[in-house]
Amino acid sequence: MRGSRALAVTACVLLFAAGSSAVTRSGTAAGLPPADRPCALRAAPGTAMSEGFGDGGHDFAAATGDVRALTLMVDFPDKRAPYPAEERYREFFPAVRQWFHRASYGRLRYASTPVLRWIRMPRPFSAYGIGRGYGWNAHTAMMRDLLRVADKSIDFSGYSLVNVLVTPNAGPPADQAVLSVTWTGAAAATTDDGARLDRVSLIYGHDQSGARVLSHENGHAFGLPDLYSVDAFGRTDRLAGQWDSMSLDWGLQGDLFAWHKWRLGWLDDAQVLCVRDAATHLVRLSPVEVAGGRKAVVVPLGRTSAYVVEARAARGNDAEACREGVLVYRIRTDVDSGHGPVTVRDAHPATTACEYSSASFNSLNDAPFRPGEHFADPASGLTVEVLAHDPDDDGWTVRVTNRHPWRTEKARAAAHTATGALRREDARR
Repeated sequence: MRGSRALAVTACVLLFAAGSSAVTRSGTAAGLPPADRPCALRAAPGTAMSEGFGDGGHDFAAATGDVRALTLMVDFPDKRAPYPAEERYREFFPAVRQWFHRASYGRLRYASTPVLRWIRMPRPFSAYGIGRGYGWNAHTAMMRDLLRVADKSIDFSGYSLVNVLVTPNAGPPADQAVLSVTWTGAAAATTDDGARLDRVSLIYGHDQSGARVLSHENGHAFGLPDLYSVDAFGRTDRLAGQWDSMSLDWGLQGDLFAWHKWRLGWLDDAQVLCVRDAATHLVRLSPVEVAGGRKAVVVPLGRTSAYVVEARAARGNDAEACREGVLVYRIRTDVDSGHGPVTVRDAHPATTACEYSSASFNSLNDAPFRPGEHFADPASGLTVEVLAHDPDDDGWTVRVTNRHPWRTEKARAAAHTATGALRREDARR
């Protein structure tokens, strides 16, 4: 949450999502960009879970090194668990730990400490008012009740985040209403010894994404936004499609964008080519799914926007990927979570692919560019040409031409105004 002043705003982020959501204070993942990282765009102030780099303080967990998660299983007097707690736990672990290991190239060492028994909440499930888009008051009531029955027997201190795996028979099936949610940035409750429940991921039902629903929710705890549309979920596949688990976490492509991996500290600056000059660069890209090599080209369009070019392969977390190739997308640091901060450019806008992956979210499954294909944005002066693919190591050779040197939005506007003035002067002459 963003505190009491922003409860109404953050509730809207949560309420209308057809998928899982995050409610958070304004902030970003750690890693404030110094002056010598010009393509690491800074977070836009006031933007919910901005895609920019910034210092999120205690709002978000660090995503590198040892990350400790306390994992609890809860049920209710009116919704008793239908099977042992360990069985619920095994739905997510070790899968989530392995997913983060692959996605981070081993830089995030995820350790889950489970309490392998059902914790019976003191009130019935129906008493909390848990429904799609439930609010901060309901969450606070749940967390305070959780501490009432668990604080004396469980040590909550020393954990980066808390996972609460709710008995799957509480609430409607996930195909009717996805209730899973992450709350971060404000403490819903505090233990007797001062541990704050301020980064909590709750999982309800049996989601079609399986264990990846928890990877998605934990992504919020690390500061990543929702990439699906909270206002018009039906058009979600025309934003980021299935190319990032913060978009459609049940999709074929289950990894994260290179931009996200860079923000989380899983990529070094040397693995990202920053193109600010007006020039042509020949670049060999290594797929995002494997460790090592150049992972992305970033072309800033101003202080709040950039194009990113990366390669994707059917390997690792993307083993079931629909298509391989070079992905081009635009990031906006001034767009709120759930409103399209990332938009993928479709190499084949007239077609879809792998229709079996989803009933109606397949328009971007064939978005990657292949050898002989190119992307061009005349307005920004950017052209990306895919020249070759080496099947031996999945390397992709691209030529990136940037015709406009990087300038701030203010400088661009000033240049546009000046150009218009000169043209009017020439016309008068």
